[in-house]
This record gives sequence, C-alpha cells and structure tokens, in this order.
Amino acid sequence: MQPPQPPAAAPSGATPDPRRKRVPGRVPPSAPVPPRRSGGAGSAPSGRRDTRRPAGRPQGARPPARPGLPMSAHDWFAGRLLDVLTGRQPLTMLAGKVRDEAYQQLWELHAQRADWRPRGSRGRTPFVYRCHAYRTYRGALEVCAVVCLDRDVFRALAFRLESGGARATSGYGPERWHCTAVAAR
Repeated sequence: MQPPQPPAAAPSGATPDPRRKRVPGRVPPSAPVPPRRSGGAGSAPSGRRDTRRPAGRPQGARPPARPGLPMSAHDWFAGRLLDVLTGRQPLTMLAGKVRDEAYQQLWELHAQRADWRPRGSRGRTPFVYRCHAYRTYRGALEVCAVVCLDRDVFRALAFRLESGGARATSGYGPERWHCTAVAAR
C-alpha cells in the first residue's frame, strides 16, 4: 500500500478549486504525458539483451484475415455454395454469379442433399475445411473443397469458375468470376 500523497500544488497565480476532489491513482490533467516507446506493439523493451521471444502463435498457424482485403474467388464461392446446400441461404443469393447450367445443377443438388441440412439445434455450423483451386490452361479455376457438416462428417464439393472479363456486368471480384459447374458428394 502506498502512503497518501500530499495535495498537488496549484500553479502560480491559480487557486485550487475546493469542489474538485482528488481521486487516488488518477493523473491530474495538467500532468505531462510520458513518451511512447518506439517500436510498436510486440517489440522488446529498450535495453533488453535477451533474444528469446515470448510464446505466441505457433509456427505455421495462419494469421487472422485483415479486414478490407477481398476474399479469393474460390474461397468465396465455396462458402456461398455451402450456405445454399445446407439451407442457410436461398439459392437466389447466387443469381448473377452462377450460369444457367450450374444453377440447374445447384437446384438439383439442393433437393438431393437433404442430409447436408442440419437436424435440430445440436452440432456445429457447417464450414469450409479446405479449398484448393487449380488453374486450367484457358484460365478457368477448377476448385475442390472439403466441407465439415458436423463433428466427423466431411463431404466434397467441386465446382468450376470462369472469368467473365472486363466487359461482364455481374460476377464476383475484379475478374467477374462465374460458377459454371457444381458437384457434391
């Protein structure tokens, strides 16, 4: 416990206000602000000679996604297709981003894959476990994704993305990607 501090002396020419009470541990507004360390968050204190680092994120772990950066097209489509197939979003949410043949395939998959929809309130929210994209020689993306529906319940989702080009009026991202084929097992 610290000994009580004497009241701060008023600046010359000013009289202390008797209505203001001194709160222990609070810095008066006229006190100088200590300078900040240069080096930013996570840097070692000045004068430290020890080169060891404190335990942090394990090696190989992904840093959290920075807000403001757009998601890659294949990851975005994998998430949206999973939302549609699990019944969390309507099929119409992908209107303009899915071509006619793929839209029909997705409609049929939605009807066939009733086992993908959650039963009851128990279990996890379905998520994309892994997603890999392979670029074809014509520039299209062939994507395969592993989705987790519940504990130890994994399924496969495959789809094809084609770029709409600069003149396209709809699609995802600056290249205006469109889904042209979908399959799920």
